[in-house]
Amino acid sequence: MGLPGLTSGDRLAAALGRRLDDDYHWFRSVAPGGMTPIDAVIVGPGGTWTITLAGERGRFARRNTGHWYRWHRSTGSWVPWDPAPITAARLAARRLTLYLERAGLPASVSPILLPPADMSVELARGDEIGLVVEPEPERLSVLMSAETVLSQAQVDRIVALLDPRQPLPRLAQATRGG
Repeated sequence: MGLPGLTSGDRLAAALGRRLDDDYHWFRSVAPGGMTPIDAVIVGPGGTWTITLAGERGRFARRNTGHWYRWHRSTGSWVPWDPAPITAARLAARRLTLYLERAGLPASVSPILLPPADMSVELARGDEIGLVVEPEPERLSVLMSAETVLSQAQVDRIVALLDPRQPLPRLAQATRGG
């Protein structure tokens, strides 16, 4: 069955729901602690991910030591581009990282940008931009289940923190009787 609570009309939800098991939890448009809403958050044994559903049509490249460009078809040249979708995806993960860190939970959050199918992002070999850009949601499940980094107890705590409908489990007392 896969991820509970996924809507059938959502392409991302359908793809992940078919490939990830019930150990993974899905949150759509979550805004923990009153922060700016995050398009989607996945939490499971493989880790925590934020997914930003954004992008623009076209071809984009990072060149010249970190500068971003857009391919301008009518002139046949690269023109400067503000990478707002990429920045938004990285900031969503950063905000959630800080939130989890303040709660004393494993705070490693991986950002993913799920752009429209007609958006292409090109990077020089070995160039890292601090997030995964993947237009095919089917491939994300392989990334998310590649290795186990969170225990079931850690997953449960993060899920309880992100889902206001669930009660927070009691923490172990630091001292006897106190």
